[in-house]
Amino acid sequence: MMEEKEGAEEQQRFSYRQRLKAAVHYTVGCLCEEVASDKEVQFSKQTIAAISEVTFRQCENFARDLEMFARHAKRSTINTEDVKLLARRSNSLNTMSETGHRLQCVRMASLWHPQF
Repeated sequence: MMEEKEGAEEQQRFSYRQRLKAAVHYTVGCLCEEVASDKEVQFSKQTIAAISEVTFRQCENFARDLEMFARHAKRSTINTEDVKLLARRSNSLNTMSETGHRLQCVRMASLWHPQF
């Protein structure tokens, strides 16, 4: 009886994971279509699948890190401090946040000094 319950739970987790992967694949496909039309390039199905897989794995890694940060702080809920720590620790997220910050500074400067 217990083995059947564990098997059903495992199947449910697998099904949920597959649905998440499909959602990531769909979103990556939509983004690639958008970029393709803007930049007049093409993405192969294999390229879209590879980008989707890398994206999904990175999200899994981020989720594990966020859980560990919260657990280390003796919390069961992930909060914004955990996300900030993740962003600081991750080279790719840190680069994006620095770039975003620079763009925000340029925008603010252009409001104060229209000649920018």
